[in-house]
This record gives sequence, C-alpha cells and structure tokens, in this order.
Amino acid sequence: MAKITLMLRNIMIIVGIIIIGLTVMPSKVQAYSNLGDNINIDYVKLKRPMFTGYYTKVSGHKGHRIITPKGTIMQVLGSSANTVGLSYGLISYQKQQHIYKPTHPANYNTPHYNTKYFTPYKLKLPVRGLPLQSGIGYTNSKNDNYKPIFYITMDGYLQYYSNARLKHYDVKNIFESKSGSQYENPLWRIKPTTSVKVNHFKTIGKTSYVYYKKPIRGLSEKKVSSKYYRLSIRKGINESESWHYGDSTWTVWWTTYTVGDRPFYFIREQEADS
Repeated sequence: MAKITLMLRNIMIIVGIIIIGLTVMPSKVQAYSNLGDNINIDYVKLKRPMFTGYYTKVSGHKGHRIITPKGTIMQVLGSSANTVGLSYGLISYQKQQHIYKPTHPANYNTPHYNTKYFTPYKLKLPVRGLPLQSGIGYTNSKNDNYKPIFYITMDGYLQYYSNARLKHYDVKNIFESKSGSQYENPLWRIKPTTSVKVNHFKTIGKTSYVYYKKPIRGLSEKKVSSKYYRLSIRKGINESESWHYGDSTWTVWWTTYTVGDRPFYFIREQEADS
C-alpha cells in the first residue's frame, strides 16, 4: 500500500512539472514575411490604419496627417529594405480636393513592409487606373493628339476627358503634355468633362463590364435596365512601334482595347535611345 501511495505521489509530481513547463513555455511567435523580397507586388491592402505620406488640403496647402484606413488598397511605387513607397493611385477629382498630394508620393516610405501590416492584392477590375485613349493605337501623328481619354479611379469613378478639355490643358496623351513630365501631366489633376460613380462591375476573361446610372457622351455604353448602363472594355493585343530621327530612336509600347464598339489604347511605356 505504501508503494502504491509513493507511485501516485511520483506521478502527481511528474504531472505537476509538465503543467508548470507548459505554463512557462513561451508561446510560438508568428512569423511575418518581408514583402520587399517580392518585386511583382503592384498593390497591397492595409491590415491596420497607418500614415502613408498623405495630408489634408487646407486652402491649397498641407494640413494634418491622414491616417489611411484599414482595408485601403494602395499602389506600390517601390520598396527599400523594410519600407515601401505607397500611392492612392488615380483617385477622383472630388477626392483630390481634400487631399494634399506631395511632390511625389514616394518621398515618404511607410515602414513595416511585411505581412503583419500588408496583404498583397490583385485588382478585381484589371482596367482600373488605366487611362485609355480613343484610337487604334499610338501613331506619333499630330492628328491623334488630344483624342478623348477616360479612366476608372481607385475610389470607383469613371472620369471622361473630351477633346476640348484636353486641348485646353495641352494634354496630348498620358506621356506628352505641356509639363514635359508624365507624373506632372495635368490629366491627373484637372476636372473631367464627365464623371459618374461606378455602381458595380464584373470581369469575364479579357472583358470587364462596368455599370453606372448616367450615360457618358463619347462612350458607347448600353442601357441594360431601368437603372443601369453597361460599358464593356475588352483587352486586345500588345503592340509597339519605333521612329528614327538621325542617331536617335523613339519607341512606344501600347495595348489595344475595344470599349463598347470603339477602339481605344493604353500607352504602357515610351523610350528614347540616342
């Protein structure tokens, strides 16, 4: 009987040691990945509110810091070590009136560029943020300057710029304007000729469909119900062409689109070699 009692006592001691060990054992620390190692990330979703380099606009001047809300989708401009340069991307003219935009958004790098704070994101509407210009493609001809342009903003508006509006601000296309700089192109800041809220959208294969309540003069949408018009945007092919000027070469790359029943294109890149 004494042996049994001693065995039970020993078992209880061992169990107690195990319990104490489990109690004091450090909990497993969750590992987070550094997103700067992936150069293929174009957009991220914020997992928590944070400052991303933007300020309120007060009488045209910089006001106080804007804390970007959790869940916001932001464009990645570039990363360094564990920091990232972020942009709201193309936002509506209305929203721009309340935001002070730095000379260049990448002049502030948001820290903690890892999976604890950010989730890599792929746009569900692939044409969002792509300025599409009327025409079959880039021709390097003055006759094709100032052709109407439209794009869908990151905050869900379709903004359309007419030939007259583009001429007034000397915006030939997304690369060429009186500013001489793509980033400083007036197109990104001027009031559009027409703007409508995109109510919903869907993408099937290479075609995106956007739905809104007011027709846009200059686009060939279809009325599909008592409430909505539908604009189809179908991606075509990638093209390029070069022009030679003495020892210099000018090359432009673009992608064709069919918008409704009309040709449009998006200039992806341009380059001058000398």
